[in-house]
Amino acid sequence: MGLGAAQADVPPRQKLIDGLFVRLQLAEDPETAVQLRAMIGEIWSHSGSPTGDLLMSRAESALRAANGEVAAKLLEKLVLLYPDWGQAWRRRAQSAIQAGDRDGAVLDLGKALSVEPRDFLAMRQLSELLRDAANKPQALDLLRRAAELDPQDPALAREVEELSREVEGRGI
Repeated sequence: MGLGAAQADVPPRQKLIDGLFVRLQLAEDPETAVQLRAMIGEIWSHSGSPTGDLLMSRAESALRAANGEVAAKLLEKLVLLYPDWGQAWRRRAQSAIQAGDRDGAVLDLGKALSVEPRDFLAMRQLSELLRDAANKPQALDLLRRAAELDPQDPALAREVEELSREVEGRGI
């Protein structure tokens, strides 16, 4: 099988995301990067199923309303129905954080990253949890991976710089 055949096997959604990530890494200015980030997030926010999207909409409403019990039940259903949807795992991690279950959130964010290894939002959330758990070297590794994917994010660059100083100290 040639390269053309291998590319033909890549679903259109994945091709679109791949192209957006290339453009994000090559973005010449922060404004373009913001637009590309939003486009990637928009694609990730859809499960590919109207039922999944409706359940997610309800779960997000429950999260915003701090109705943790409802959100947790909806998100549990989502990860069971759509285990390959990284957004469901990331939102379930958010719900776990709201409920004070940081260990559960770490596990869910790890699952989100196993489903979508380029999920820079999951990397940042997991990094924050790891910093709080005094695992700063691993947190720094995640932030650096996120920065490689999104080099035009000034807030992310500052986070990497600050955590680098904490973990590695200042250079001479």
